[in-house]
Amino acid sequence: MEKYSADQDQLLKTFRNACHVFVFTGAGVSRESGLPTFRDLDGEWRQYDPMTFATMEGFLQNPAMVWNMYRSRQKQIAEAQPNPAHITLARMEEHYPEFLLATQNVDDLHERAGSRRMVKIHGDVGQIRCIDCGEIYDAREFELPDEFDENTLPKCPDCSALCRPNIVWFGEYVPQEPLMAAVNAACTCDLMLIIGTSGEVSNGYGLAEYALGHGAKIVEVNPSEGALTHYAHFWVPEPAGIALPRIWEMC
Repeated sequence: MEKYSADQDQLLKTFRNACHVFVFTGAGVSRESGLPTFRDLDGEWRQYDPMTFATMEGFLQNPAMVWNMYRSRQKQIAEAQPNPAHITLARMEEHYPEFLLATQNVDDLHERAGSRRMVKIHGDVGQIRCIDCGEIYDAREFELPDEFDENTLPKCPDCSALCRPNIVWFGEYVPQEPLMAAVNAACTCDLMLIIGTSGEVSNGYGLAEYALGHGAKIVEVNPSEGALTHYAHFWVPEPAGIALPRIWEMC
């Protein structure tokens, strides 16, 4: 593995020669837009017990309390803006003939920056899902209150059952369709970018191993080393909002 400063020419050559690019992003990208992560020292799980606020059991015990936490998160996301990393990734999508961005983030900052060829592995906090029939709806189609009580909880328009945030909680499987799309992209890419993720969740779902096993070059952009750094051919130890625009301009 080479640090960016050690072999800049080879790093830039890797970007220039790529045709099929797979990008894997995590909470660090959104943190640069001011959104707190869930796992860091100042993250959400230091303030909220994940067994209460991120499990189906906790939700069913007190759905209004759990919904109010996620309602607060929705408001934070609405006020946040895409940062230069989000914008640069959207520009990359326009350039490369084959491209997929897979994110662990549940916000919509990638979409607002212009990303279209993407999948969300952990769901979307801007959506609600019926706990009975499983139908998914855009939360923006509902007139949700600023604060929920037991009488104002979102209900399914089809079956009137209680709805929950459409994100993956502890003890739940990730949705197979986006995960398999990510695996397929990892197995066919010639360049994989790992950006703003520690890779601690399920060891990054094995995506870096798939990419490496099929001959791809791997570039990680992350201020600190994580569980996936040892797979990278190049590690750029900087925030993505600083490093990505600079690298892309030089390409």
